[in-house]
Amino acid sequence: MTTRPLTQGEQTAITVTAALTGALGLLGFVNSFERVASAAAPSFGWFAWTVPLGIDLGIAVFSALDIVLARLGMRLSWLRFIPWMLTAATIYLNIATYLTALDWFAVVAHALLPLLWVIAIEIGAHVIRRRADLAEPDRMDGIRRSRWLLAPVATVSLWRRMVLWEIRSYPDALVRERERIVAKTELQDRYGLLWRWKATRRERALYRLGEFTPNNIRIQAHAVRLDQPPAAPPNRAALKKPQPSLGDLVPLGRRVAADLKAQGEPLTRDRLRDAIRSHGQSISTDRAGVLLAHLKTEAHPADAQDDEAA
Repeated sequence: MTTRPLTQGEQTAITVTAALTGALGLLGFVNSFERVASAAAPSFGWFAWTVPLGIDLGIAVFSALDIVLARLGMRLSWLRFIPWMLTAATIYLNIATYLTALDWFAVVAHALLPLLWVIAIEIGAHVIRRRADLAEPDRMDGIRRSRWLLAPVATVSLWRRMVLWEIRSYPDALVRERERIVAKTELQDRYGLLWRWKATRRERALYRLGEFTPNNIRIQAHAVRLDQPPAAPPNRAALKKPQPSLGDLVPLGRRVAADLKAQGEPLTRDRLRDAIRSHGQSISTDRAGVLLAHLKTEAHPADAQDDEAA
């Protein structure tokens, strides 16, 4: 996620807010400095002024150091506690004298004044730290609290995958989560409820890696179909048309015989066979001989004699 550039209005608002915050912080610093220096005078003498200055500068320095290390990608998680401890110390030094007398007005007043300075520094450090984090290329987006509330178990799984596979963008993680759910559905449709055991090892590995998207599933299924060996050629005997019965060929045989007689050609077995095949019917030479004999028995005796003589 990249840092959004500020508009002119936002820059003006930030400038005014920073000036007011700095004025409040300066007011708190002056009062805290005077009070702590006075309280430290009996112990430090002329160097009493170094006590409040060192504590307040320590708050600013360690806050700035936390920001610099965050920007360089070397943040120390415990470093931010140092400004908080220095804040507690400067507040105690401001109100220590009044605690014994139980002057609650003085306690509250002297506690609030140094807090103005500390809060101003902490707010500035938070803003700079936040924008420094957003500018880091390896920063990982957070997940919305509403998702943690509505789907805690699924959100834990989503967060785990973001951490394991370094998915830094939350919208990208949601897109990959949708693709993962669709891919899981595709595997369930293909292999059933036991898909985790029936799917191939490659498919299970791609699913765990988040690379088994619906598009990849379709491409892989197409590749599997292409890798399948071609089907065996059908048996010629199965493709061979069944031969019609002799009774079915008798009308066609009569017509062939009449055509040959009209052309003045004798009716023979081979001519009968070839003529029937030319009409798209299947007939063997032996069956053609049987059909010829049947036609001759149907013919006129004189015609039969002529055929036999031919």
